[in-house]
Amino acid sequence: MTTSTPRGIRNNNPGNIRDSNDKWQGLARIDNDDQFSVFEDATWGIRALASILITYQDRHKLRTIRTIIGRWAPPVENDTGAYVNAVALACGVAADQYIDLHKYEVLCPLVEAIIRHENGKGPKATLNTWYDRATIDAGLSKAGVVKKADVVASVPVTKETVAATGTAGLGVAQIADVAPQVITALDSQQDHLSSGSYVRMFIGIATIAVAVYIAYSQVKKHQAGVVA
Repeated sequence: MTTSTPRGIRNNNPGNIRDSNDKWQGLARIDNDDQFSVFEDATWGIRALASILITYQDRHKLRTIRTIIGRWAPPVENDTGAYVNAVALACGVAADQYIDLHKYEVLCPLVEAIIRHENGKGPKATLNTWYDRATIDAGLSKAGVVKKADVVASVPVTKETVAATGTAGLGVAQIADVAPQVITALDSQQDHLSSGSYVRMFIGIATIAVAVYIAYSQVKKHQAGVVA
């Protein structure tokens, strides 16, 4: 890094946390800055930033961008109003809207917006403009906040859904043969079906419909020479 690189980035302290009695994890063994903390790498500085924000919520009951930034960047040293507006805009929330900093989707943009405001514009096409997603996520993870994995809704395993799933691998002609059997089964059992059975059979039929569409699409693509 060069001397033109912002101080917070050089110190791996993108929140510009001042020296204090707090013994932060990841502090550098060599500290050449007599005012601000210096960390071994950026993930530790991001962790410290996130930890302070979470403390604002848990200990000091600060639950809005206005109150959080008001404490983070008080008017005696900053244009707090402009800071609040910039961060709220970046986070996509109103300045006085209640937020929960234990949620990744809330804390992450707040941390990135603070990094951007503290250090100016950097070279990367990210919200914070200085660090990639992996670095930000590693720092938040060290603070105990991680992004939840996307959950795909599961389909109940029943005779109907197993049969339907198998049908997805059949060609159009075979599916045409199966469809009348399903209709016949429904007609013969309609006096004995519970609401749960209707739901399961509906899922099975819907899956068959999807399979028909996929098979038809593949045939059309093959005819058009799109797929081998």
